[in-house]
Amino acid sequence: MRKFPLQYFWMTTFILFSQISSIQADQKTVRGFRELNRFKAAEAHQAVAVDETSFYAISSREVARYDKATGKQLANWTGPKDSHIRHLNSGIVTGGKLYCAHSNWPKSPLKNTIEVFKPESLEHLETLTFPETAGAINWVDHRQGKWWVCYAFYGPLENVRKTRIVRYAENWQPEAEWTFPDSVVKRFLPNSNSGGAFGPNGLLYATGHDHAEVYVLRIPDTPGILEHVETLSAPITGQGIAWDQSDIGTFFGIVRRSKEVVKLRLTHSAEFSALRDRIQWKREAKNPILPPRTAGNFDSTRCMNPWVVRQNDQYRLFYAGGDDRSQHRIGMATAKVDAITEWNRSGPLFEKGMSGAFDARWCVLPHAIRMADDRWHLYYTGNSGQGTGLSSFPGIGLATSVDGKNWSRFSTQPVLPRSNEPGSPDAIGVAGGSVLKIKRSDGTSQWRFYYTGCPTTGKPHLLNQQKTICLAVSQDGIHWEKQGVIMLRDPERDYENVGVAGPVVLQREDGSFQMWYSAIGTRWGYYCICYAESDDGIHWTRGIQSGDNLQLTPTGSGWESQMVEYPSVIREGKRLRLFYCGNGYGRTGIGTAVSVEPDQKN
Repeated sequence: MRKFPLQYFWMTTFILFSQISSIQADQKTVRGFRELNRFKAAEAHQAVAVDETSFYAISSREVARYDKATGKQLANWTGPKDSHIRHLNSGIVTGGKLYCAHSNWPKSPLKNTIEVFKPESLEHLETLTFPETAGAINWVDHRQGKWWVCYAFYGPLENVRKTRIVRYAENWQPEAEWTFPDSVVKRFLPNSNSGGAFGPNGLLYATGHDHAEVYVLRIPDTPGILEHVETLSAPITGQGIAWDQSDIGTFFGIVRRSKEVVKLRLTHSAEFSALRDRIQWKREAKNPILPPRTAGNFDSTRCMNPWVVRQNDQYRLFYAGGDDRSQHRIGMATAKVDAITEWNRSGPLFEKGMSGAFDARWCVLPHAIRMADDRWHLYYTGNSGQGTGLSSFPGIGLATSVDGKNWSRFSTQPVLPRSNEPGSPDAIGVAGGSVLKIKRSDGTSQWRFYYTGCPTTGKPHLLNQQKTICLAVSQDGIHWEKQGVIMLRDPERDYENVGVAGPVVLQREDGSFQMWYSAIGTRWGYYCICYAESDDGIHWTRGIQSGDNLQLTPTGSGWESQMVEYPSVIREGKRLRLFYCGNGYGRTGIGTAVSVEPDQKN
C-alpha cells in the first residue's frame, strides 16, 4: 500500500453535483479526484470490484479478494483450463454475490455470460447465459431494482457507435437501451467502453480501455442516446471501475501496466483552501442553560437538537425532549435575549405518529422557519422504532403554524423520505439540517434544504455512524427535489473521518455561505462541531490544515466532556450565538456560546 502527498491528489475534473442545473455553480472551482491509496494486485488487469471489507482484482481468468484496509490477499480463484471462462471484464458485489461480466471476445461467434461467485471464498456459483452474440458484455451493474449491461463493439467509429447499454428487469428480461454520444465514442477509440458504474448521485460513470479519463453520463428517461455531462481526469487507465457503496464518494479503478488498484475520493479544488473567517467561541459560564427537567415531564431525560428563532427581544428555542419512557417529542422554550438562562417551556407541540408511522417512536431535530407572514414550517425527523441504527429514521416530516406557537402536523407521510437505493447518500435514512431561501442569479428565489443522509448500517463504526450532507430544493417548501451529496466525511481528519451531519447554513450579505455541522471521528468517537464556507452553497471549503475547521470540541469533565453536537447559529449584530448539546445526545441538556474574534480577550 502506498499513500501519496496532498499535492498529487488533485485531478482536473469531476461531477459531484452535476444534476443541479438550476443552481449556478462557481465556475472557478476545479472538480476532481483525490487519490487516497494504491495497492499492488497481480490480478489488476481487467477490473476491480468492492464491498464493505474487500476489493476484488479481476483479470481475464483470475479473481482475487484483498483486504480493503491492508491490501492483504484473502482468497483467489483461477479458471480451470477446460473452463469456458476466457475473458472476465468487470465485477460488482450486490445481494451477497460477486457478478462478473464475461465474454469470449475476440472469438466468433461471441458468447456472453455473467459469472457469479461467492465473495468470501470466491467459489464459482453459477453462469448466467445471454443469447446476444452482437457485442461483448463488458460490465454489469444493479440499480433501482434493475440490471444494467453494456454490450461493447470494436473497430472503426461506425462500429463502436453500436456500443449500447441495456436495462433488464430483475428477471433479466430486456426493457430499454441507450447508446453513447459521439463525444464519448470518439474517446473510446481505438477500442470501446470498458467499465461502467452508477455513482452516489445516480449518474453513470464510464471508462474506455486506454485513457486516464472517466466519462460522466446521465440516463434519459426515454431510450436513446446518453447525455454526456462531463469528462473527469483520473489516475487510472480505463478498464473496469467500482463505486464503494459502503463508503459514499469512494471510487476504485486499476492501472493495468503497474498491476495496481487505486482508491480515490470525490473532491474539488476549493475543499482544502483557506477559510475566510476565523471563528472562536466563548461558552456561557452557566451552561447547560436548558437541562432536562424532573420525572413526569416530556423532557425529563433529554433536551437536544436546539433550533433558535428570534422574535424581537425574545428567543424561541425549539428542541426535542425525551420522557421517562424514552419517547421523544418536540417542545419550545422562550427567553428574553438579555436573560439567556431564564427559560419558559411549553410542549410537546404535537404528538408523535401512530404505530407503524415514520415518526411512531420519536419526533426530533426540529427546524422552524417563517415561510410567509401567516405561515410557519417546522421540519422534524421521525424515528419509526423499526430497523437498526440509522435505518430507523426513514424521513423528515412537516408541521405548520400560523403564529409559530400553535402547530399541527401537515401529513402522516414524510416530505423528504430516504431513497432506499444502495449506494446513494441517504439510502437507509435521513435526518435534519436547515432550510433557507436563497436568491439566484436570474432574480428568482429557491428554498434549499441542507440535510443529513444516512447511507449505511452495520457493526463497524464507519458503517454504523457514516453520514453525509445532502441538498434538496423546492419552490414551496413542501415538494422537495433531491440534488445529492454535497459534503462527505474526510478520511484524513480524525475528527470527521466517520461522518458529517446536521448542517446549519447561513447566507452572508454578499451571497456567500457559512455552515456549521456535527462531525464524528475516531479522535473522540463522538461528535464535535465543525465549520465550512462556500461561494455557491454547493462546493464547501474546510481549511488547508487538519483542525482549521474544528470549532467546538468536548472539554472538561462535566456536561460536555464526551461530545458537543447539534449546532444552531443565529446572528446577534457583529457576533454569532451558538446553541448546542452536550453528553449523551442531550442527556445533559443544551448550552450556548458566543463568537469571539481571535484577537479579542472577551
